[in-house]
Amino acid sequence: MNATKSLAATTKPAFPVFVLLAYGVFWAWMAIAPASRFDWLLENLLVFLCVGVLIGTYRWFPLSHSSYVGIALFLALHTYGSHGSYGATPIDPLLQLLFGGGRLPYDRLVHLAYGVMLAGPIREALMRLAGLRGFAADALAVAVVLATGAFYELIEMWVAGLVAPEMGALFLGSQGDPWDAQHDMELELFGAAAVLGMGALLRRFNLFAK
Repeated sequence: MNATKSLAATTKPAFPVFVLLAYGVFWAWMAIAPASRFDWLLENLLVFLCVGVLIGTYRWFPLSHSSYVGIALFLALHTYGSHGSYGATPIDPLLQLLFGGGRLPYDRLVHLAYGVMLAGPIREALMRLAGLRGFAADALAVAVVLATGAFYELIEMWVAGLVAPEMGALFLGSQGDPWDAQHDMELELFGAAAVLGMGALLRRFNLFAK
């Protein structure tokens, strides 16, 4: 029995369905009266693509429960931000108090979460598709996180320029920071490196499998 079939046998469909339904309820709630319906639609293109791919590939490439949870949590954070067009959120004052700075920090939190919550699922996919293990799997997963994060910054620029140039500043959410894209990618890199580095230490001392 190969790794995919073995995981399919142990990944009960009920759990991914529960995660999908829980996220779906939250998404529907956040879809009510967003700050900008058009910006909300642009922001949710990522959600539609991601959920569609996960549903379409489930039969032949199911992920672990922890991967589905990590993906759902990241999408929930993104969905919450898109409701307000990544403007001021109720937790921004707390984040500003904790981390300082004049900008609204919630979008930076989501970029950090991208690295923290998606590095594991990406590592899992690389292990199963390419047979990578240990440091090789960790290093390539971090590289994929950084590459996809950079590609998303390009997508944001293209969409803002081609689809809605008049809403470019709102969609990009740079808040006047000329280094916004670089800081976003930096947080994704740090988040992925931190969580996978911690996982490597736990495995080194036999506290965590694989």
